[in-house]
Amino acid sequence: MDSDDEIEIIGESSSRPSCAQAGPTLCQLCDMNFDSENLSELQRQQHYETHFNSSSSKQPSNKFKKPAIPKDLFKPCSFQLPLRKKPADEFWYPTLSRPPPDNCCPGLIPLLKHALKQYHTKGNTRRAVLCHESATHICVEAFDRRWGCGYRNFLMACAALMDQQIQNIYFALLDDPFPPGVRNLQRWIEAAWKEGYDREGAKDLRNLVDTNKWIGTAELYTAFTFRGVPSQLVDFDLSKSEKGIQVMIDWIVQYFSPPNPKQGTVTDVLRGASPVIATDKMPLVLQFNGHSQTIIGYEISKNGDTNLLVFDPSRPPRLSMRRAAIAGPSSVVWEQSRTNQVLQSVKHPTSNGRSSKLKRPSSSSDIQQHKRSKSSGSDDEIIIVEDSDTPRNDQGSGISPGQTQPLTLDPSNAVNHFRLGTRKLQRKQNYQILYFPMTDPWSIEERNKRKVVTSISCG
Repeated sequence: MDSDDEIEIIGESSSRPSCAQAGPTLCQLCDMNFDSENLSELQRQQHYETHFNSSSSKQPSNKFKKPAIPKDLFKPCSFQLPLRKKPADEFWYPTLSRPPPDNCCPGLIPLLKHALKQYHTKGNTRRAVLCHESATHICVEAFDRRWGCGYRNFLMACAALMDQQIQNIYFALLDDPFPPGVRNLQRWIEAAWKEGYDREGAKDLRNLVDTNKWIGTAELYTAFTFRGVPSQLVDFDLSKSEKGIQVMIDWIVQYFSPPNPKQGTVTDVLRGASPVIATDKMPLVLQFNGHSQTIIGYEISKNGDTNLLVFDPSRPPRLSMRRAAIAGPSSVVWEQSRTNQVLQSVKHPTSNGRSSKLKRPSSSSDIQQHKRSKSSGSDDEIIIVEDSDTPRNDQGSGISPGQTQPLTLDPSNAVNHFRLGTRKLQRKQNYQILYFPMTDPWSIEERNKRKVVTSISCG
């Protein structure tokens, strides 16, 4: 008999009534009548064991023995339970050819740059400076929602570092032997600990891989140093400074602001004259008690206040903003302020039975109103003329190749989403910033000198 065949064994219950006994209980292999032999249940089990443990069918011994049940003899009932999907933990950066995952949003820096220019035109923004345009917003997912902010800020830093051209060698340092990721970062840090990096952090956190433990800028510094990517920590203790939060604001403004050369090309002069610019600076990681964020630049408002512009890993952009960022600023029509908009829709039946919406014309003429986005010869908005009776289609992640319908955004919503005002910053006393000086990679000797986490104190 093939041992892989399935055998069904029907056992008797001692409490079963006699009227339920339809016939004798037989061995399914040799038709032995268990009732006539008056074997116990344990002896019957031994009988079956004999069939599988010998080549010939022998009758079981009457001597009582505790049977050893083969593990593969009886198969327990199994149910097809839905498998829990393991988090993808997929790392994405802008130069990849595949589309970004749902929690990644590239293209926000160019979009924010155009929104700030709109705000400047209306007199709401004096000046704004942004980081490298490749900076990508990466937010937490379901599996790391309560503890993943430090990891996601790390991934945002890596996405920018792996797309810049100042230090091309950083890409290989961050991608080999395995690329960044939430769980991979935990492996990076533990590998660094084994090499003697940050012994204090290793003692505090101990086992990190596959856990939900929080990490901060000190752990990010350890990971980057271990890979040879230069980074530096800066501490701000606002309680020790008479200027308070302004000490950190001034430092951030100085970091992002490009130098002012006495002489330069016409392009340099025009670039310096622009009220809103994007630079080649890498984003910063800002750590404070309970949370961390990625700083992507700053904005000086009309009253002179300086607002930080941040990517918060716990606050993803709206879907409409993500679509616009992926599609590009040229696919966006910027709305006027809602308080100044006077739009009234009038339904007109068409020949196919559907209705179309027309904006009320500014004059009594029958000429239809067109929606227009201003443009200049530079990288400002491209002029897009939109017929008011064109049906809208906001589905999808952006503008499809054959689609001419632009996306409509309110610049105030776009700017406010990324603003971090001074009042919020004043609620904390201690901050730490991780920044990248973009110098040559550290040698083994230079890395060994930085195994102990150190920082610069400002304030």
